[in-house]
Amino acid sequence: MSTIAYKCPNCACPMNYDGVSGKMTCPACDSAFDLEAVQAMYAPQEEGHIDFETPNATYAASEAAQMQAYQCKNCGAALVTEGTTTATECPYCGSPTILPDRIEGGIRPEMVVPFVVSREEAQKKFEEYFKGKKLLPNIFKKNNHIAEMRKLYVPYWLFDCDAKGNVIYNAEKRRVERTDEWEIETIEYYIVRRAGAMSFENIPVDGSVKLDNRITESIEPYDLSKAVPFQPAVLAGAMADHADVDADECKGRAIERVENSITNALRNTVKGYTTVKERSKAITANSGKVTPVLLPVWLITTVKDGQTYTFAINGQTGELTCDVPTDKGKAFVWGAGVFAGVMGVGAGVLAALGKLASGTMLIAGIAALIAALAVVGGLIGQLKQASSQSSASGYARDGGLNLQAEFDHYLYTKTNRRKIEKKEEPQSKEA
Repeated sequence: MSTIAYKCPNCACPMNYDGVSGKMTCPACDSAFDLEAVQAMYAPQEEGHIDFETPNATYAASEAAQMQAYQCKNCGAALVTEGTTTATECPYCGSPTILPDRIEGGIRPEMVVPFVVSREEAQKKFEEYFKGKKLLPNIFKKNNHIAEMRKLYVPYWLFDCDAKGNVIYNAEKRRVERTDEWEIETIEYYIVRRAGAMSFENIPVDGSVKLDNRITESIEPYDLSKAVPFQPAVLAGAMADHADVDADECKGRAIERVENSITNALRNTVKGYTTVKERSKAITANSGKVTPVLLPVWLITTVKDGQTYTFAINGQTGELTCDVPTDKGKAFVWGAGVFAGVMGVGAGVLAALGKLASGTMLIAGIAALIAALAVVGGLIGQLKQASSQSSASGYARDGGLNLQAEFDHYLYTKTNRRKIEKKEEPQSKEA
C-alpha cells in the first residue's frame, strides 16, 4: 500500500500528527496546520466523468413515406423535407446538383422550433446590418446583394445533466507597509475549497459538420417552450439537414461548457484574496440526457471580390451573426484617435492643477489606453462576428450554483523586507 509523506507547506520538512492539538505539526519550524487543510492539499486528483444517455429512435415508416430526401453531390449534404417541397439547390453550397434520395437511418428529431422570422424580415435584417458600422471594410459600403438565401432547419442535440464540482485553490493575501527605511511585504497563505452543484437543461450543440459552432452558438438562445412535436408537415417550404455529427461526438462541446460554467461559478465565490490559483478540480455529472431537435436558421451569403461571406439569422428570434472581418486599419485609426484625445485632455487637466509629472502622465497614459481599447472593442462588437460561447450558465436551472462546501484555511505567513534606498539631494551652490 502506498503512503503519503505530508510535508510542511512552510519549510517542506515532514510533518507529524499531534494527537493532543489535533493538528499536523512541523518539528523543524514549529508550524501547526489544521488536519482538514492538509488533507485538502494532498487530496487525490479525481478524474471527473460526465456522460449522457443518447437517443436511438429513427423515423417511422409512415413518416418516411411523407418525406423526401436529397443528397448533394457537390458537398455531400444529406437533406430531408416534407414531400411537397421540391429542392432545387443545396442550402449549404448552393449547388444545383442535388438529387432525390431515399430516407435511410438518421435519428428522428423529437421537437421542431418553427420559423417565426419571415423571408422579408430576414432580408431586412441583412440590409440594415451594413448601416452605422464604423469598422466595416470598405467593400461592404455599397452593392451588398444577396447571393443565396436559404431557409434551413439545423439539427441540434440538446444536453441535460446534473453536475457537481469540487475545486481546491491556493490563495494569498498580500499587504505592503512602508516606513522611513523599510518596505515590508506580508504574505498570508491559504488553502481554499469550494464544492457545489448545478443543473443544466437544453444546452444546444449543432449536429451539422457543415456549420461552424461559432455561428450556431452566436445566434443562441432559442425559446424551446414554443417547440412543437416533430411531424413531416412542419418542414413544408424548408429544408432540414440530417445530423451528420452524432450525439457522442457533440457531447464533448456540451461537457466543455458545463465544466467552464461550474468552474467559473465556484471561483466567483472565492473572495478577499490578492491572488487565487486553482490547485485541483473534479467535475462530475449524472442524469445526462440528450434530445434531438430541429432549430430554424436563415442562411444568407454575399460575394465580395470573389470571396463568399455568410450571415446566419435565428429563425425564431432574429438574432444575427456573420463572418465579416474587422477593418484593422480603421480600428487602429479609431484607437489612436481616442488615445490621443484622452491623453491630451488628461495632460491639460494635470497641467492646470500643477501636477504634470512622469508619474501622473503614466497614469493618464494607462487611462487613455483603457479608453481606446474599450471604444475599439465596442465598435468591433457592432460587427456581430461569430464567436464560441465558453459557458452554459444561461441554461442553468434552479437559480444556478448550489454551494455545498466552503472552507478557507490559513496556513502560514511570510514576511519580506526590502531596504529603501534614499537618493541624496544635490547640495545647492551658494552664489
